[in-house]
Amino acid sequence: MKKIINALVPILDHLYIFQLLEYENWAFLKWFLQHILARNLQKKHQLSFTQKSMIILSGSIFLISLISLSIGLLANSLVIGTFYLFFLLQLSPVFLLLVNLVFKPLENLIIKRLIRQSQRKLDSLPKLKNVAIAGSFAKTSTKEMLYTLLWKKFRVMKTPKSYNTQVAIAQTILSDLKKDTEVFIVEMDAYHPGELAKLTQLAKPQIGLLTAVAPQHLERFGSMDKLIKTQFELATNLPKTGLLFLNQQDEIIKKYSPNQLFTCPIIYFGDEQSTIFASHLQQTSSGLQFNLHLQAKQISINLPLFGTHHVINFLAAAAIAHQLGLSLTEIKQRALLIRPTPHRLEVKQLGQVTMIDNTYNTNPVVANSSLKLLADLPGKQKVLITPGLVELGSLKDDANKKFAVAASLVADKIIIVGNYAKDSLIVGLKEAKFPTENILQAVDFNQAMDMFKKIATPETVVLLENDLPDQYF
Repeated sequence: MKKIINALVPILDHLYIFQLLEYENWAFLKWFLQHILARNLQKKHQLSFTQKSMIILSGSIFLISLISLSIGLLANSLVIGTFYLFFLLQLSPVFLLLVNLVFKPLENLIIKRLIRQSQRKLDSLPKLKNVAIAGSFAKTSTKEMLYTLLWKKFRVMKTPKSYNTQVAIAQTILSDLKKDTEVFIVEMDAYHPGELAKLTQLAKPQIGLLTAVAPQHLERFGSMDKLIKTQFELATNLPKTGLLFLNQQDEIIKKYSPNQLFTCPIIYFGDEQSTIFASHLQQTSSGLQFNLHLQAKQISINLPLFGTHHVINFLAAAAIAHQLGLSLTEIKQRALLIRPTPHRLEVKQLGQVTMIDNTYNTNPVVANSSLKLLADLPGKQKVLITPGLVELGSLKDDANKKFAVAASLVADKIIIVGNYAKDSLIVGLKEAKFPTENILQAVDFNQAMDMFKKIATPETVVLLENDLPDQYF
């Protein structure tokens, strides 16, 4: 019954997709034109009835009803009016877009007021240290590491989950910051040029961190040049009295940072020429072991995480924590408290099966880290479950082919989820001469897991790489 209702009255499904696309008009219109007949779209999540979604929904229903009623009265026919009601409901994205456009000026006024209030609150806390974390990936993981290092010594607050937009940051400032808060860790993200600059102006950080730059959200940015320029907006908008931390292992940061006009000092981390780096790295059954070098000092670190990719994030967190006043001994002690961030290369033991959960998001750089972890973990069978890489714009096909070729060197069996990147992945696997009988295809994640249960053997390691958002098919 629910499926029938959603097919006849798809406005809630359409509003759900609009919400997933963060109410971006052009992205939603483009999606609708590509998927006019798509129905029953609320699968992995459900529409969140926020104040904004309710305004857009009620406004759209009002317009659709008004037009249908008017046509019915003009034709003096209830049947005609009802027909137009159901017909216009099939075109609900047009009305959702229209109401969003009409509501936008009022929404901008509300956001400006929210920002003014949050900035006044920040101004009332002159001793507060604000740390901003930006980058294409590893933002949340690094934020959680830094928070864990700091919370025993400082009264520290962080933006929750992956809340990293203007409104989310402003609301966090107003609701969570207290008079005695000493450190505020702010995660920042952007989909368009200029957005990180606005977030930096909002949060007023004294310390900024750029974790990494990689192809991500390219469908919205349009080009790597725009993406790179945007990621550096945090760095170029820090105050002269601030401090910038840059990942020296990241090839894009290493290449482009010398050309940027930074107004504050820089601390590099990552390689042996950096202020802080790691050596003698080992993956053990209990986690990572390595020596942490900071200036002329060093100390051994035990990090209870799996995957060498975690080390660069820890170096960033440790460098900032040391700058804020933690000693190397305190960093060593608190490293033992760090836990994996859910769905971000999180290793789980399910009986005799080891699962690597990287379903939150991914990109070509992170995907390589995932495959390395799949290769490194001991197991008699390696399985990859993936819908491929998304949000890559014109790089989509090439990136997925390369991902498939790299996966063929590690995985014994590969389960492809959905149709979005299926063709590109299969082309890459064929080029790599990966056995056809070891390529499985699933309609969705649930079917993929059912397939996996049938092929799983003791000591299997399975990598869940990416989760296809409901706007993709």
